[in-house]
Amino acid sequence: MVQERSLACVVKTPAEIDPEDAETARVLAEYARTRDRDLRDCLALRLDGIVQWLARRFVRASVPLEDLIQVGRIGLLQALDRYDPDRGTRFVTYAVTMISGEIKHYFRDMMWEVRVPRELQELYRAVPRAEEDLRVQTNRTPTVGEVAAYLGVSEERIAAVMELGTAYQPRSLNTVPSFEEWDGSEALQDRLGGPDPGIDAVIEFGALRSALQRLDARKQWILRRRYYEEWTQTEVARELGISQMHVSRLEREALGQLRRTLATGDRG
Repeated sequence: MVQERSLACVVKTPAEIDPEDAETARVLAEYARTRDRDLRDCLALRLDGIVQWLARRFVRASVPLEDLIQVGRIGLLQALDRYDPDRGTRFVTYAVTMISGEIKHYFRDMMWEVRVPRELQELYRAVPRAEEDLRVQTNRTPTVGEVAAYLGVSEERIAAVMELGTAYQPRSLNTVPSFEEWDGSEALQDRLGGPDPGIDAVIEFGALRSALQRLDARKQWILRRRYYEEWTQTEVARELGISQMHVSRLEREALGQLRRTLATGDRG
């Protein structure tokens, strides 16, 4: 047993790992039988080259290589714990699948542009599998209701999850939308950032509201009735108990004061 552990602890590069290596197969079989933690640690060291090789294949500028190696090592340990040599599958083949899967799961969990609860991420990944299972069973594309029933969730939940694709991979501003979305050949970025009358109106109204607040209460009341509620001068005069001529004079004074305030920018 001591000899086996010593051999198992010899670290190999991916090129040196032979799927038919009798020594690796023997130690793996021994670990599968005994579940000896020391053997497990030695196998993990010996086969770490597979992890590093796969991590380099998946590496991206935005993700440190060391992070992918650590995640891949988790996949290797899972492969060691789940591998059954009696099934006839070569360990290296099985380990590559497990390690790659763990790294892919890392990207799916961590690389969302918008943070999404893990429960929704898992449901997002489950929907395509459910659709495929139902497609095989019914020989047609399943409905949202059928997918929801298959997964045991509400249709609203499925509908919400189907929108998560834009959070995982937002559309580039260089994208030219389809004809159904709008007529024209402009990219998204060409339709953003232009003049917006609505925003301009908000800014102008803010200045006007500040200027209105500098009028006395009666003039504010008159302008609100005249220009917001569309009262006539006669109706305003009747409500205030003054002449229409008086209302006209007060209105002119109020408008003149507003123009001067807006022109000078004095809103304090």
